[in-house]
Amino acid sequence: MDFDRKTMRDITKLTQEAQRLWEEQRDVLNHARDMALDASRHAGDVARREFLPRARALYKGTIQPNLSRIPWQKIAAAPQKSSNPLVYVLMAIGAIAVAALSYAAWQTLRADDDLWVEEEAE
Repeated sequence: MDFDRKTMRDITKLTQEAQRLWEEQRDVLNHARDMALDASRHAGDVARREFLPRARALYKGTIQPNLSRIPWQKIAAAPQKSSNPLVYVLMAIGAIAVAALSYAAWQTLRADDDLWVEEEAE
């Protein structure tokens, strides 16, 4: 395309301005990244200095004594087995349901040869 001198000067100015703005934007983003990394580092330091000792003291002073009083052996005892006939009926119903679903899936997904055979042209 052929532009006159004034248009070419304007295009050159706009190109230079866009390049300058792009560089400024890149500098701003780099500065923001550096600030975020620094803030993250400071937050980690504060957490290690302030929060972690308080959390450990709270655990050792409150939570650990309460946990030691719980009778874990009674809670972890194995449940008693029941010989309820309803359990066997429910297991049979579940097995029948699984078999029915498997059969339905097989019927749906099986290869139907009639669908894939081309009709002969007469």
